[in-house]
Amino acid sequence: MDQRSRPSTPLATLTKALAQISRARSTDDVVATIRASARSLIGCQGIAIVLKEGDLCHYVEEDAIGPLWKGQKFPASACISGWSMINRKTAVIPDISLDERIPHELYRETFVRAVAMVPVRADDPIAAIGAYWSQPYNPDGWEVETLEALAEAAATALETTEVIAALKAGQQAQPRILGQKTAAEDFAGTVGKVSGIAAVPTILDVVLRMTGMGFAAVARVTETRWVACQVLDPVGFGLKPGDELPVESTLCNEIRSHRRTIVFDDASADPQYCDHHTPRIYGLRSYISEPIILADGEFWGTLCAIDPTPAKVDNPQVLGAFRLFAELIAHHLDAEAHLRSTTASLDRERDLANLREQFVAVVGHDLRNPIAALDAGTTLLLNGGWTHQSPLVLRLMKASLSRMSGLVENVMDLARARIGGGIALAVAEGDLAATLQHVVDEMRIAHPGREITALFDLPATVTADHPRLAQMASNLLSNAVTHGSATMPVRIAAAAVAGELTIRVTNAGRPIPPEQVDTLFLPFRRGEGRTESRGLGLGLYIASQIAQAHDGRIDVRSDADETCFTFTMPLKA
Repeated sequence: MDQRSRPSTPLATLTKALAQISRARSTDDVVATIRASARSLIGCQGIAIVLKEGDLCHYVEEDAIGPLWKGQKFPASACISGWSMINRKTAVIPDISLDERIPHELYRETFVRAVAMVPVRADDPIAAIGAYWSQPYNPDGWEVETLEALAEAAATALETTEVIAALKAGQQAQPRILGQKTAAEDFAGTVGKVSGIAAVPTILDVVLRMTGMGFAAVARVTETRWVACQVLDPVGFGLKPGDELPVESTLCNEIRSHRRTIVFDDASADPQYCDHHTPRIYGLRSYISEPIILADGEFWGTLCAIDPTPAKVDNPQVLGAFRLFAELIAHHLDAEAHLRSTTASLDRERDLANLREQFVAVVGHDLRNPIAALDAGTTLLLNGGWTHQSPLVLRLMKASLSRMSGLVENVMDLARARIGGGIALAVAEGDLAATLQHVVDEMRIAHPGREITALFDLPATVTADHPRLAQMASNLLSNAVTHGSATMPVRIAAAAVAGELTIRVTNAGRPIPPEQVDTLFLPFRRGEGRTESRGLGLGLYIASQIAQAHDGRIDVRSDADETCFTFTMPLKA
């Protein structure tokens, strides 16, 4: 059938169907959308959707003038849907009585006399869509290509549902569309960025006024996605910002490859595009699309305009204007990205400057006392010689040295965490209960007036960095002793349940104000404990870094009854 004489596929209906399929978030949604739209789009008497289940073909849904095989399963080798998926190509059978691939006994009781079967995800089929006619019929190219466009959209949607299901199950999955891995991109954010460019609506309006066409859009185009970011659609073609088309069905996919303008006044009269699948599928006659190239040479997408009637667009004036408009859009996208990068760099520099100021102030303050104690002790020994008080003086000096050593070690851990990308671990098997008990014994000696209870229910060996977990537990206990009620016990408990290790430190006392909870694990943030007990304010920060290094986390719960810090990490086999 000649393109001029055939009834054109309604673009609004097709694009709406493709957009609905792309937004589906479950297999049932995909199947329901295809069932609701495919038959009317193609004009056939029946549609069937078939899912591949191992070596079986499951006819899950149908829309037909008579019953087909809904709910039934057949061996892939015994039906035309199986043949299409096994051979990874479309099967067009104008007369089923003349084709040996047809199991005639299954078709004998049906109305079917002609069929077209298209695999979903041609390189590795997961389903098929069949169209059926009640009389012998050789479908036109546009009918088959429309069916294939639906199959391409279904392939994208079905794989998206797989990713969503995997993420809900807690698995780390990356989307795979038509067998290719794709980098994650926030397309909703991309649409928002384009909508935030004030010049884009004016550009689209000028494009339509200049060309007399009925639809213009700015589209983000990747190897696997075509997403409308901003649209001007006075004739009601049906696309809205955020809607998608199968990228293989668009001319923008070709522009992404060769980065050149595609333009024609009338597809039916153009030798290059008169038989092209895109004008056939979408019923286009006139078309122009200009690539949008960013400053670093990256292909971003296209500025395009289309219409179902011929238009005068293949001329230097229109082409020059489109080129300027595409460059203007690219300039705005580059400026937005540069501004975002500059803002992030400025924020990082502010954080570093603030950190340096706090570092100098806190270290200077906290080292002053032990240095003063050492100076006083040294002076006393030099001036008074050895007396009966000298051992006490030396013990005080040693305590000051230990205090200084602890401060320096905390600073080194801060540097490792912030500069080295996190605290490095030396993972080994060991008795974690013994490790934690040693920490508790040290804390009891350091704070003889405080009651510290311990309860450990742990396996004989735990794979972790035991010295680091001891450091984390010591920091949490020290925090509880410092800020908890002096008359109530501090409790530490550890257990291994359902593949997770949990260490919990609890104290009574004044609750942590809610507005301070979010800043507890930042460096140099000190609580409101006793002044003489305050340190660099790195204890909880370093504890959180040790937790993260073990793929774990520390949660905080604080109320009038108690404050509880809970460390959780997955146990390694």
